[in-house]
Amino acid sequence: MLNQPILNLCLAILASFAMALAFGRVLIPALRALHAGQSIRQIGPNWHNSKAGTPTMGGLMFILTALLLTLLFGIRGMKNGDFSAVYVLALSLCFGLIGFLDDFFKVKYKRNLGLTAIQKAMLQMAVSVLYLYVLYRAGLMTCDLYVPFFHVTWRIPMVVYFVLAVFIMVGTVNAVNITDGLDGLSTGVTLPVMMFFLAASIAAKQFTLALFPAT
Repeated sequence: MLNQPILNLCLAILASFAMALAFGRVLIPALRALHAGQSIRQIGPNWHNSKAGTPTMGGLMFILTALLLTLLFGIRGMKNGDFSAVYVLALSLCFGLIGFLDDFFKVKYKRNLGLTAIQKAMLQMAVSVLYLYVLYRAGLMTCDLYVPFFHVTWRIPMVVYFVLAVFIMVGTVNAVNITDGLDGLSTGVTLPVMMFFLAASIAAKQFTLALFPAT
């Protein structure tokens, strides 16, 4: 018999799958009608040109699903003062907005280049600093650097911690862009990462936080 938190997560996964399918049935045809197709890099292999026109901004259906269902299934935790999922959701929405702007400019100007590398990096760093500051002010983050496997913890200056954390966050976000292939479809990269964070959150008994990777 599943306990209530695990059952809640299972229901969130099923609901998010159904909602994403429903959004997709509406969104994908709408993007095709708007000719919001992916442009392929000219430096890529010729066989990749067959993927030109694949609807971009399809991630909107996953973002909307995660937003609605994380809040819906997380109401009980939030009533108890656990807003961990909301903080992570807000961070992801900000990064998602940057990605949306990048895709919007690609579609508008019919080219593979959206925002420049400098523009994206500056926006991502600004979002990361703001997120870390909010966590720090809320008492949800300390400037302790934990070294896995060796069980060593170092207390480092806040400025150094922020610089290191921003470097890791921005690097991780852009790792998806680097590894998602030339056609800009990142589902195959995102799915195993979210499965890991779901398992890690459950192992740490952070069930409200686990809602975001679940959805």
